[in-house]
Amino acid sequence: MTELMFRGLIPAFPTPLKDDGTLDEANLARVVDYQIVNGASGLVPVGGTGEANSFGLATRRRIVEVTVAAAAGRVPVVAGVLDPGLGGALESGRAYREAGADGLMVIPPYYARPDQEGTLRYFRALAPELKLPIVFYDNPYRTNMVTTPATIAQLEREGLIVGMKASSTDLYHFAQLAPLVSDRFCLLSGQDTLFVEQVMLGAKGGVLTSAALLPGYWDNVQKQAEQGRVKEALALQARLHPLMDALFAEQFPEAVRRAFALIGLPIGRSLPPVAALSEAGEARLAAAVKALLADGTLKMQAAG
Repeated sequence: MTELMFRGLIPAFPTPLKDDGTLDEANLARVVDYQIVNGASGLVPVGGTGEANSFGLATRRRIVEVTVAAAAGRVPVVAGVLDPGLGGALESGRAYREAGADGLMVIPPYYARPDQEGTLRYFRALAPELKLPIVFYDNPYRTNMVTTPATIAQLEREGLIVGMKASSTDLYHFAQLAPLVSDRFCLLSGQDTLFVEQVMLGAKGGVLTSAALLPGYWDNVQKQAEQGRVKEALALQARLHPLMDALFAEQFPEAVRRAFALIGLPIGRSLPPVAALSEAGEARLAAAVKALLADGTLKMQAAG
């Protein structure tokens, strides 16, 4: 089997903040270690879950530096490049490379909303300058544009990307793409709620938000699916439905932050414009986390 550059569970995780909204480096290192110890195969700092667009470049670079230092070579670090256009993406990608990132997860230029040829032009301009492996971040909900399977396959053929995170509920799009890419392509699920289905269609792992809390659990789900125990994998995925519903029900990613606090890893609140959870949202999340703590799926962490 071809050795993949990125595979398995690669959580996208929230950025720990102090009460004044500044970076909490000590808790960032603690969250990084928590994920690796609990089974993460890689890490995605400064993605959407990490609220990348809420920070200036200097802070984002520092987040990547601290993540790389805390990971200490145990797993690859794939930093999120969520800038809307070429200039910002080049600045971010270069800064993350200098900070030690092993790869970049790059979203297409969503403000311009290019056609398919425009997307190809964009990555042809980016990739040679960034000099790191690029995972294409397919997220039509955020970009309001669809990159076709043919375009994504062309990006791979030209050596511009090494993989893709599929943050979409469109399984037909995923099924069309899978046979068009090579066995070296790091095809990754980005949809917590459809992870098993995407693995069955060819995903080699996932960049999942809930995996920041439960990387080892999701790794087991992937193994079950890959070994043909699909019913068991779907049942394990279904056990997390209450948690996933709570994490994504209100303004993202505040509920993810609150979930970490509920297991003894407080990491601060989201920055504006994201609001605190409603009373009902807080209760819903607390109930989901309490159930997973009670059956041992989640474990309380000792005070840092």
